[in-house]
Parts: sequence; C-alpha cells; structure tokens
Amino acid sequence: MIKENKNNTLFKKFQNIIFTNYRLILISLGILLFLFIGFQIYNYFKIQDIKNSSISFFDIIQQEQNDLSNLENLIDDDNIFSILSKLKLIQKNIDNKNFGYVNDLYKEIIFSSDLDQLYKSAIAVNASYTFIDASYYKKSDIYLNDISIYIDNISDDLENYFSIKKELEYLLIVTEIDLNKSLYKNNSNALDKYNEIFNSSSVSTSIKERVQKIHEFQLYK
Repeated sequence: MIKENKNNTLFKKFQNIIFTNYRLILISLGILLFLFIGFQIYNYFKIQDIKNSSISFFDIIQQEQNDLSNLENLIDDDNIFSILSKLKLIQKNIDNKNFGYVNDLYKEIIFSSDLDQLYKSAIAVNASYTFIDASYYKKSDIYLNDISIYIDNISDDLENYFSIKKELEYLLIVTEIDLNKSLYKNNSNALDKYNEIFNSSSVSTSIKERVQKIHEFQLYK
C-alpha cells in the first residue's frame, strides 16, 4: 500500500512537471524536429551537388581532353571534384608552362582545403618537385620561397615522407646555388644538409644514393 502511494505520488509529480513545462518541452521538440529536417535537406542538396559535380567533371574529361577550361566552373565547389579539377588543371598548365597559375592552384588546394595530412603531404611533394623544375626552366629564383613553404607542409609525422622531405630540402639548397651560380663546395648549408642525410638512419638508401650522385656531380662539375 505504501509502495503504491509512493508510485502515485511520483506519477503526479511527473505529471505536474510536464504540465508546468509543456511549452518549453514543445518548443524543444520543435527545435529538434526543425534541426533534423534541416540536416536532412542539407544532406540531400549536398549529395545532389556532389552528383552534379561528378557528372560535369567526367563529361569534361571525356569530351574535352584538349580544352579543360570548363573545369574552372567546378573549382569553387566544396567537394572532392573541386580538388580533382584543380589537379587536372595543374597537370594541363604544367604542360603549357603556365607556372604562375599552377602555383595559385597548388596553394588553393594545400591552404584552403581541409585535407588529410597524407594527401596534403603528397600534393606538397608534387608541388615542390614541380617548382624546382620550373626554377631551372625559367632560370629564376622567384619560386624558391614557395618551394620552401611547400616543403614545410610535408608532415613530419608521416614516416614514408621523411626521406623525400630531406631530399627536397637538399635539392632546394642546390637549386639556389645553381641559379646564383655560386660554388657548391663553399656552401656550408649544402654540405651540412648532405651530411645530415647521409648520416641519418631514417633516410632511405635510394634517397641517399640520389643525393650522393648530386653531391659528387656538384663537387666535380
């Protein structure tokens, strides 16, 4: 009997709480319903946007292989096809030696995109090699600072990229020496970096061999 009375009392208290706060409860449920519907609508349009970008991207690639200018319409989209479009435009503009535009696109991908460190590092590596080549092609040091920034964006936490990063740091020094027509054997930065790479147990053998060949070429050319 006492237990039954206690249960009735608790039930009445619960009823009173609901009755007293019913407006707040209804408003809260309404807000939750609104947020749920809003999220579903957002998801729907996001999926539709990705589908449309996908169709446009592959149509342009298949139908206009020599003229990829229409990919410009996709680069501002907030999805993976924006990045793919930029990478495709980078490839095309490297072939056309349009390095200024290539540089802008690389920066947009690396600095404006919420990319995983693995993908960001891979793109930064490609950008670094691209502009080391571009520096020799143009015989200009205008890209050296950008190369340094790209190298800095190669993650130190990724073991597979450690050796590549060290090689690029060395190549950047060598590139600057060549462009300035200075003597390699008198450059302490180059020699120190070479020794750092050659004596490191973390740098791969293949990278050490490549760096050693460049070192010997620079010493005796």
